[in-house]
Amino acid sequence: MAPPSRGKGGSGGYQQGGRGQGGGRGGGRGGGYQQGGRGGGGRGGGGRGGRPDPPFPKTALSNLLPCSVMPNFKFYQYGIQCTDKHGNEIASRSRRGTLFNLGIFGPNGHIARNHGSMSKKAVDDLRRIVFFQSSFVFSARPIPGIESISKDEKIPIVGGGNGSPISDEGDAVMLTSLTVCNAPVEMGLSRKAAAVPQRAAPQAGSPCPPVGQVASSMKTLTVDMRCANCAYTFVDENALIAHCRETGHFPVTSSDDEGIRPANREEFIQYANVALRRALGERLARWGREYIDPKSWTEPEDRNGRSLGVRVFKAYSCEFGWNKSKPLPSEPLQLVVTADLRAKVMRTKSLLDVMSEGNHPEKMRYDARIQAALKRNWCNEVVIATYDKRCYSVVDLHFDKTPASLPVEGMGMSHAEYFKARKDIDLKYPNAAPIVAVSGRNGSTIFLPAELVCGNELDPQLKMKLPSIASFTPQVRYEGIEEMKKYLTPGGQKSRTGGGLLTSLGFGLVDKLIQVAVTKLELPVITAAGVQVPAHMGGMWAPMIAKANYRVNPQHAVKLNVVLVCHRSIRNHGAIYDSIRDMVNTHSAKYRLGDKPFQRVEAGDRQDHWGMVEKYFGGTKLPNNIMVLDFSRPPRGQATDPAYSVVKSMLGKGGYLSQFVNFATYDHSNPRDVKRSNIILSGVARQILSKCGVRIWWVNIPRSLPLPAVFVGVDVYHAPRKYDPTAGKRTAKESVAAVIVQIVRSHAPDKNSMVEIYCETERRSAGKEMELGSVMSRAVANALKAFKLSAPKSCFIWRDGVGDSAIPQVAAQEIPAVRAALANPGEVVGGLAKAAPVPLSYIVCQKRINTKFLTTTGDKVPCGALVTGLQGAEYKTFYINGTSPPYSTPKPVRFVIAQRDPPLASVSPSTLSWALCHDYPNWTGPIKVPAPVQMAHKLAELAGNMEDCGSSLNHQKYAGKIYFL
Repeated sequence: MAPPSRGKGGSGGYQQGGRGQGGGRGGGRGGGYQQGGRGGGGRGGGGRGGRPDPPFPKTALSNLLPCSVMPNFKFYQYGIQCTDKHGNEIASRSRRGTLFNLGIFGPNGHIARNHGSMSKKAVDDLRRIVFFQSSFVFSARPIPGIESISKDEKIPIVGGGNGSPISDEGDAVMLTSLTVCNAPVEMGLSRKAAAVPQRAAPQAGSPCPPVGQVASSMKTLTVDMRCANCAYTFVDENALIAHCRETGHFPVTSSDDEGIRPANREEFIQYANVALRRALGERLARWGREYIDPKSWTEPEDRNGRSLGVRVFKAYSCEFGWNKSKPLPSEPLQLVVTADLRAKVMRTKSLLDVMSEGNHPEKMRYDARIQAALKRNWCNEVVIATYDKRCYSVVDLHFDKTPASLPVEGMGMSHAEYFKARKDIDLKYPNAAPIVAVSGRNGSTIFLPAELVCGNELDPQLKMKLPSIASFTPQVRYEGIEEMKKYLTPGGQKSRTGGGLLTSLGFGLVDKLIQVAVTKLELPVITAAGVQVPAHMGGMWAPMIAKANYRVNPQHAVKLNVVLVCHRSIRNHGAIYDSIRDMVNTHSAKYRLGDKPFQRVEAGDRQDHWGMVEKYFGGTKLPNNIMVLDFSRPPRGQATDPAYSVVKSMLGKGGYLSQFVNFATYDHSNPRDVKRSNIILSGVARQILSKCGVRIWWVNIPRSLPLPAVFVGVDVYHAPRKYDPTAGKRTAKESVAAVIVQIVRSHAPDKNSMVEIYCETERRSAGKEMELGSVMSRAVANALKAFKLSAPKSCFIWRDGVGDSAIPQVAAQEIPAVRAALANPGEVVGGLAKAAPVPLSYIVCQKRINTKFLTTTGDKVPCGALVTGLQGAEYKTFYINGTSPPYSTPKPVRFVIAQRDPPLASVSPSTLSWALCHDYPNWTGPIKVPAPVQMAHKLAELAGNMEDCGSSLNHQKYAGKIYFL
């Protein structure tokens, strides 16, 4: 297939507009609903349309490469046991790997002792196809001399007393089992059917017979176009025969299937991905989970041609997986590689450059005051090593040592000499102080030259520019996919280490990129204050919401008593309050702000901020309907206020609503752009009403959905690891699970003026994602009680954060827990002792996937695109493009239907999910996931950043409020 050409986008409009014309940041997305460019002025107004919109695509290309395995594919799996001198199992993966390599490839290892005649090239070739995996070892062919292991046999390779090497610490390593596997039966492959070209092989014998004899003997065996003795694959028979004749090697041929079993799906994919990572690592540099070409990068510039101080690398993200074209049990599994591009960003200035501030680093002298300031700024921060892209936490800065003066312990050389000898890096400033102490494995300390590390955190201003400088268009992404194809094409790669690794193991391409059908999801009916959002505003309806009038009788309105917490540096706070008050009250909603704040509390930074809030709320008798409006100004150089989570936690104990206005984002006391200030404050006004429970707009849901319905959103927040000076390493804070329960009783907008939302959080062990049945059951039961719902008719659950392999386990634990809560309405006022089972659907939302779609003309697939042609191995699946950013390829969300009771067969999960993608009150446009799960994410993040992980939040008082926006 020829690369798609770049199509020309339109200039604004309903489906797929290009760059619209108009003003600055204030307006709506110029492209409108389906896929706009930045028209009109970004987020608020709307650009003028231009040429007609291109038609909605009916098909699209995915970034999935269909693959198969050669007819004689197989792999070997060795069991391994590693024990210390006391007979206890060794837990450290790195230690186990070191011992295994010592036992097999070491100077006195198995290969050296028993197969000393093997050339260095042959040993290196064997290393390429042996993959250590802690508790077992994969290999593409048997380790010489260990072609079988009987049931009760254990083969010692370290510390066995049989001439095997001895560990310094008395450890022992034994190979305990050997299993030979071929492709899983679910792939539907016949061992004799040629998924790739196959030929009859020459009869066994040595040396390899002449070409004519090989041709005449091609009658009894099937042969893969790859060598059985080395990692080479060949494009034709003549090249294979020439190789065998020259080297004495033999092709991979068919063999007796006795003793070979089909691999299960999990171990096959694990083997395939281990091999894929090895193949990528041979030609690219690893950076986290992705791989980059360290010599290929771009350095973006600002509009004046000045460097932004970062380099952007193309990072390849590839993974083997399964796909079905139809969600049928009988449909065979298709092996696919998902090939994607991501951006990796690194500062151009090293830590040494930053600290020396343009002076010669080796001539810099730091006095005690500057040293203290630099340590304060950098200790406990994360830095990245420029040579291997690994991240480290800074423990200390040693200003009395340099790379040339500090010796490496036990090696008899300085750090400057070490980096030259081991890393082939000549330091530019070997005599420059300081040297950076970072935390290593097992509590150790590593010393790195300051010129080889840079700060990992980017400046807030630069982060805002990332969508435009670190994103890839569909055309660039397609070129990256073409590059990845070479790894699966015989003869596509050649290197000093041999041919392409994946093809030599028996993996290969079947066809071109998988093409899928695309269905257009229509814009759901969105109503705000009785007025329907028009189609051309389907991508951003903020301008319409700003004018919404809910016409609530002032006598029925609730006055909010506002406690205004104001940073003492903010001027004109009264005028800013008046603007917010007018914007809130103009909506004529159920909740209004008073003419003046009930009380003003002057605050400062950090302790002076939360301390003043604590003092006021701790000693003052307060009326009902308190709303805290906090005008905060974070300390210089910080984008967010450190007091935010502390104040939120304090107010959460009493169930008080609060709204922060960050004056670091925009200084409303001295606005250079009044229009921009008004847009931001208009959003603040909407948030205040939403937090009070006002439904700002209503989204129609499918009429086939039985009501009252219970919507449940679930997510778990994992706080990033931070360096703990006490522990001397980076530690993880506890995780937090959040459950949102939303009740919808009617399809009519006028009967849904207020939301019925209840939420709960639960702190968990760090990284723990599963076993949420208890908190989900509790949240659903409490929601039914709080809103007096005795007989729900349906329930939809959207669960975030679950990978494919964990879905069966998570669903089996959480679905029965929710069913139990729904089946117990006896605790609800007016509930019956027994009720009919509530039909339930359980859908997993997977955002962090690499799957992308692009049109056959090289453009982005629009917002609202539904794809059902890619199915998983176990469950029915669909993809939705919820958003379509202007600078990069859209990232769809994969929805996996783990449970769907028969009474809900008439309710389209994709239509309902898409409708709720327009119902998130914090964004006047479509989002990637349904509102309940996005709200769960927002709440989990809020609670997860609190000191007590949200344990003190008063969930009962917050019933019917969306306080966490």
